[in-house]
Amino acid sequence: MQRPFRTTLMLAGAVIALCFVFSVGFVAGATALGPGVPPPQVVAGDPPPEVADKTEEIDFGLFWEAWNVIQDNYYDGPLPAETLREGAIRGLAQATEDPYTLYQDPEQARRSSAHLSGSYVGVGIRIELRDDFPFVIQPLPQSPAEAAGIGIHEYVLAVDGVSTEGMALSDFGQLVRGERGTPVTLTLRRQGETTERDVTLIRDRIIVQSVTTRVIDDVGYMRIANFSSRTSGEVRLALSGFRTAGVERLIVDLRNNPGGLLDASVSATSRFLPEGEQILRRESRNDPTHVYNAVGGFRDLRTPMVVLVNSGSASGSEVFAGALQAHGRATLIGEQTHGKGSVQELHRLSDGSIVRVTTGIWFTPAGVALAGAGSGLTPDLHVEMSEGQVGGDEDPVLAAGLETVRALPLDLSR
Repeated sequence: MQRPFRTTLMLAGAVIALCFVFSVGFVAGATALGPGVPPPQVVAGDPPPEVADKTEEIDFGLFWEAWNVIQDNYYDGPLPAETLREGAIRGLAQATEDPYTLYQDPEQARRSSAHLSGSYVGVGIRIELRDDFPFVIQPLPQSPAEAAGIGIHEYVLAVDGVSTEGMALSDFGQLVRGERGTPVTLTLRRQGETTERDVTLIRDRIIVQSVTTRVIDDVGYMRIANFSSRTSGEVRLALSGFRTAGVERLIVDLRNNPGGLLDASVSATSRFLPEGEQILRRESRNDPTHVYNAVGGFRDLRTPMVVLVNSGSASGSEVFAGALQAHGRATLIGEQTHGKGSVQELHRLSDGSIVRVTTGIWFTPAGVALAGAGSGLTPDLHVEMSEGQVGGDEDPVLAAGLETVRALPLDLSR
C-alpha cells in the first residue's frame, strides 16, 4: 500500500541528521558560523504541526548554519543545493539505523520500479562478478544480447570504452541500461581465451521472467529468481505445463532469491496451499496485526515437493518457504536463509524519488520471527553448496532435493 509522505517531515528530519553528521566534522581551527537562516535561493517548506509546536526545543537555524558552513568552506564547493538536500534526506533514512529504510533518487526509483515490474530497457544479460569483472551467465531469450551471439562464460571488460574492472554490478547496470533504441558497445572476452571483441547492441525493452523451468526425468524443476508483479502468473503457467507433461514431483528453487513484492510472494505461495490457510502474520505501527491468507486460483495441493534455500533466500522467498514448511506442504533443503523479517512500504515524493520505510515485522504461520541477528529459516535437511553452478549438474543441493522428492509417496488421488 502506498501512502503520501510529507516533504515537510523530511526537512525536519534532515535538521537532526545533518546536525549529527556535521558535529563530528571539525577537528582543528575556529569556525565562525553564519546566521541560522536559509540562503535566499532556497525555499523551505513549512514544518509539520507536531514540529512547529516545539520551535523552542528544535532549532531549525542549526540546519542552515551547517548548510552555510559547507557552502562557504568546502574546498570543492559550493555544492548544488539539490545535492545537499538529497544528502540530508539520505541522512534522515540512515538515522533510523535500519538497513532497509532508505532513500532513492528519481533515477534509482525508476530502476527499482522497473525491476519489480519485471521489465527494463537494456541488452538482456544475466551477470555475476567473477575475477573482478562482470561475467555473463545467461543471455536472456529473444534479447539483443542473444541476437548478437553473446553467450555464457564471457567477461564484459568495458562498456562504451569504460573499464568494468572492479566495478559494482549496480554501476555496471547503469552503464548498460539507457533509452530504448540507443546503441551501447560491450568489450567481451570468452573465458579461457585472450582475444577481445567489441559488440554494439541496440537497447530494447527486456521482459524478465522471474520463473524458469525444466523437467528432470519425472521431476519438475522451477526456479523463482525474485517476486515481481509477473511471478504468480508465471508460476501458474509453470504448474500447468508440468501437469501437461505428466510431472509427478516438484522442486522449487529459491536460492539467491532476494524477495520483491510482498503481494506477489503471497499470491505465488497461494498456488500451493488451500484457500484461507495463513501465509504470514504482520505486525506494524499503524496496523497492529494483519494476517495474509492464501487466495483462490489455480493451485497444486498434492504433488510431492521440496524447496531449496540458502543464505541468499530472503524476504519474499522466506515468506514462501516458511509458509510451506509450517503447513507441511514442502520439505526445505539447503542452508539457513537470510533472515529478513521486516516489511517496507514505498512512499513516492513529489519529484519522483522514493523513501522506502520499514513499517512492520512478520511471522511465519509457525510463529517464527525472522527479524534480528541469527534469524532465518532452518532447513529440514542441511546441505551446503559447493563451487558448482546453482541448478547445474554438479549441484549437491539439487541432487539432495531430487533424492528426497523421489522418496516421497505419490498421492494416487491426483
